[in-house]
Amino acid sequence: MANVLTGDEVQEILQACRAQGEVADYVAGAERFFELPAKLGRGYWRKIELRPGLQLSLSDLEKRQIHRHRIRQHPQTMPLTFSYYLSGGCRVENDGLKMAHEEVAGHSYLYCLPATAEVEQYPVGQRILHLTLRIQPDLLPMMSDRLHELPTELRTAIDQPEQAMLYAAGRITPAQRQVLKQIFHCPYQGLTRQFYLEAKVLELLALQFDQMLSSSHAQSLAVNDIDRIYQAREILIREMTGPPSLTELARQVQLNERKLKEGFRQVFKTTVFGYLQKYRMQQARQLLEAGSTTVQETASYVGYASRSSFVAAFKKQFGVTPSSCCQPSGQ
Repeated sequence: MANVLTGDEVQEILQACRAQGEVADYVAGAERFFELPAKLGRGYWRKIELRPGLQLSLSDLEKRQIHRHRIRQHPQTMPLTFSYYLSGGCRVENDGLKMAHEEVAGHSYLYCLPATAEVEQYPVGQRILHLTLRIQPDLLPMMSDRLHELPTELRTAIDQPEQAMLYAAGRITPAQRQVLKQIFHCPYQGLTRQFYLEAKVLELLALQFDQMLSSSHAQSLAVNDIDRIYQAREILIREMTGPPSLTELARQVQLNERKLKEGFRQVFKTTVFGYLQKYRMQQARQLLEAGSTTVQETASYVGYASRSSFVAAFKKQFGVTPSSCCQPSGQ
């Protein structure tokens, strides 16, 4: 099992590495760069202040341990935060949302959760390619006089940021992905770089707002409904070998079936039982690759009584048979 490091433990290791000259960490103008030392993993983190109230952070990291960082309290005047994962992800536990959220590759997250405590847990051995954009709410009215067109929850977060409780997930579109890659591979330096990055950030914002406005779900789910969607997911995971029916699941989380189905599509971009099926297969593959179970044992663990049905489902998901993923000890 991988080691789990708290934020304080990570800082202790960083201090020791700095004392030994093992950390590349510098500030150049409005940009700060940090390279993860080998004892913690590999990769870098970069923060750029594009203008007052507009901050861009880029990270390309792979951690050697699970890192669990605690934020005691987000500031009361928290910026609007746009988060994009091109690869990797993070588990977020925020006391304003009640349920844990799995932020995953290929998705974006918009949130403003002032005065809340949070724990972020980053996985071991996964490449985390992540862009974060933070905007002070009072900057947006200076950039446009058409903010009244935005969804209600986002307008509230802009107009009354101290009272906001906003968390919305979406899928990264092809156009957004292209801009994200251009930002990560900026070919310029100096003044040109600053202008280029700010232009690309504004383009990314335009695409984000267009996605929100053109979606049939232009208004984000209410925070309480998001919590219930995540609660439903936790029930499915906990009871994956004998999951409840859709009707029973909706009753348990106090949503009607229609909102439960639509909520799953909006938050997880799949159906309720499509999510369960994918989760089962992911768990099965991890077990097989770890070499801790046989194919039959793995099938039973994830809720399949029939080995042949499990093999067919696994091959449909991954394009290979379960036995091809087994370590020698799992044969």
